[in-house]
Amino acid sequence: MTDKNKEKLFTQAEVDNIVKERLERERKRYNSDNDMVETLQKELVTVRAELQGLKADNEAKATALKAEQVNKTIIQELEKANGINPTELARLFINNTSVDDKGRVIYTDDSGNSVPIGEHIKEWASKSTWAIKDNQKAGSGFGNGLSCSSQSMGNDELRNAFGLK
Repeated sequence: MTDKNKEKLFTQAEVDNIVKERLERERKRYNSDNDMVETLQKELVTVRAELQGLKADNEAKATALKAEQVNKTIIQELEKANGINPTELARLFINNTSVDDKGRVIYTDDSGNSVPIGEHIKEWASKSTWAIKDNQKAGSGFGNGLSCSSQSMGNDELRNAFGLK
């Protein structure tokens, strides 16, 4: 026999069976890969949602920390300026105050000009004496030590002192 005759010949049924088996193996492999891809896609969606939640939480925390820093700084600056009630006075400044990129607390006026909050409060305090405590000691302007009691001054002297005579 020749080499050609030594080759195995397959019937159509055998060829069909071989092709069918190979197709089934490939389908199983494809389905397995496809299932894995679907699983990974679902996990990716879950991880993305968790990441967005964490980002939102971090942004909320950062915003809260900045608001706390702003409020605390305003109150400290009002205390330095001897404000009568720094916690209440802080409300006057809170809406126009923020933290800049360098972490400084700044006040932005209606014109868009920004200055450090300490400078703004000092300027405001100089114009708003109604909101500043009077730290002057009682009697500190009376330097000769004379008593002003009605016992040491007669009625005529009191009337004269008040311009009633």
